[in-house]
Amino acid sequence: MERPRRWSFPALAMALVAPASISFAGDQVPPAPAHWPTTHWEMSSPEAQGMSSADLADGLQFALAKNLNVHSVTVVRNGVIVLDAYFHPYAPEVRHDVASVTKSVVSMLVGLATDRGLLQGPEQSLVSSLPTDVTAGATDVAKTIRLGDLLSMRSGFDCGFKRGEPELRAMRGTEDWAAHALRLPTLAQPGTRFGYCSPNFHLLSAAISSGTRMSALDFARQHLFGPLGITDVHWPADARGISHGWGDLQLRPTDMAKLGLLMLNEGRWADHHVLSEAWVETSVAHHFRANEDNDYGLGWWMPHRLPGLFEAVGRGGQRISISPGNNMVVVTTGGGFEPFDIGQYILKSVRSNAPLPPDPANQSRLDEALRRIAAAPAHRSPASATVPGRLSGRVYELEENALGLRSFAVEFKARGANALTLGLANGDTLVQPLGLDGRYRITTVEGGAISAGRAEWFEDGRLRIELNRLSRINRFVLDVVFRDRDLELVVWEPTEFGTLRVRGTARKQR
Repeated sequence: MERPRRWSFPALAMALVAPASISFAGDQVPPAPAHWPTTHWEMSSPEAQGMSSADLADGLQFALAKNLNVHSVTVVRNGVIVLDAYFHPYAPEVRHDVASVTKSVVSMLVGLATDRGLLQGPEQSLVSSLPTDVTAGATDVAKTIRLGDLLSMRSGFDCGFKRGEPELRAMRGTEDWAAHALRLPTLAQPGTRFGYCSPNFHLLSAAISSGTRMSALDFARQHLFGPLGITDVHWPADARGISHGWGDLQLRPTDMAKLGLLMLNEGRWADHHVLSEAWVETSVAHHFRANEDNDYGLGWWMPHRLPGLFEAVGRGGQRISISPGNNMVVVTTGGGFEPFDIGQYILKSVRSNAPLPPDPANQSRLDEALRRIAAAPAHRSPASATVPGRLSGRVYELEENALGLRSFAVEFKARGANALTLGLANGDTLVQPLGLDGRYRITTVEGGAISAGRAEWFEDGRLRIELNRLSRINRFVLDVVFRDRDLELVVWEPTEFGTLRVRGTARKQR
């Protein structure tokens, strides 16, 4: 689940330099950008926007030294980009899974549909927004759920209280996801209890489809992504064509920043309002206490005691963080890291609301740091471990596991031709090239996402494989121990699975 356990870096960092009270009223509204980045972003030195190049360079160097699993950091102040950093092997032209940041986008789309009279807003009943074949048989309690209850995670469903989101997994195993979600058991009256339930937002996506007569993706292309110049998008749908409302949207980091800039400017883009000011204000009002550190609005998180600050949050480090008091948007993507580790440097870099004197020496340091994080590691010779010929290509059948892996094989061939092959529970096969020279090998997978792999032998005979899904967040580290005809995998993945042990047995030759 994507519940913040503490303030993430933009929230904490910006809050500490923000005015004591921030609101959308009067002179607190950020000035409109001189240039709207519909077709391209304007770039600026940090100093020209009151920020320190030295501190930003220190942050990037820290991330590199600590091998943080961050993919990108984008900082926008006063409508221009002051930092756009990409860590190898991730690259700026590649879309990234934004995880539950998707929920905040769905909230924006509900607002757009409401602005156009296609939905009736937060007070509309859920059942009135859905087709009758979906609502048939809905319980009396479910019939009282409003769209606002879903948006604020107060649906009343017995959902969102267990680790691992079992309700989401169960929903995805059915033929009609929306109908299944509507029939979840309830434990509270709608509007009374917070429960971080991802199926809530798939029901909202279904409501968007019903009200607009198109998928959330198509509606967004016309009325949200299109006006902002966002064209490179991937958003899968269920069997009924309903876009995944809880997650799986893929965007480029600079396009995530456009969504943040739209919210920062109260829904205004260039010379018109894409999203109504009223919807933005309603979305980031403190609707409900989510946990000891955060309130939750309509698909947006707000840290306690920090009025005006709000974030779209996804697992693994995906963030769009908006500070009206600093006229700033910060976007991060990653495969499992604590954003404050870099955010403390962004905090320190904010020195003034007025330009600082130029600092060419530290600007050069920042430029060099940007080059270093984007570069592939130096080539190294593969470890000299002897690979038994019988291991290459041998298929191991795996015991049942939470990863959904059914088989495992590694081919060791000529330089650059090594490959990991995983059989998946759904019948698909994943093939990932592996570098044994310290460098990733990159491949493109479904939907244009990219995946990277590398491997290393240790003197004790252990093989370590790094399967970095990049666009899809998860970075798996697999330690493989081969024992005669058996193997043991120790798999570590920080954002979703933790550490798992899986055993396998060599498949009998036919």
